[in-house]
Amino acid sequence: MTSLTKQKILEKLENFEEYLGYLYQLQKEARNEKVFLSDFHLFGNTERYLQLSIQIIIDISHLIIIDLRLRRPEDNYEAISILFENKIISEELSKKLTRMVGLRNILVHEYGKIDRKKIYKILKKELQDLKEFKKQIIKFLKT
Repeated sequence: MTSLTKQKILEKLENFEEYLGYLYQLQKEARNEKVFLSDFHLFGNTERYLQLSIQIIIDISHLIIIDLRLRRPEDNYEAISILFENKIISEELSKKLTRMVGLRNILVHEYGKIDRKKIYKILKKELQDLKEFKKQIIKFLKT
């Protein structure tokens, strides 16, 4: 991997860590589903930082694919699969991140159809998947 690509990935991971910090703070503020659903600041910020975090995952995936000259993905879902196929991330994480890419598409393109209860569930139970992505990417960069 070129040093420039590695630097770009590390910069993106810094932003990623910042957004994860915001999401964990929002997780604390969303004491329960009722509070979350009734506070537009909570759900709005959660949606935005999830979108940004997932976009970073997509961007890093494409940077790795381009740098390593892996096969070109047809879409962002396939970009995640290519990382798994090349043993950069685990199969389990690949499946979880593929669902996250779907969520990002809804947040960006079909924002009228956002299921806020699903966003709450992700905030409360799935942030560790985002952290796991960072962990596996850092491990990959060290090889």
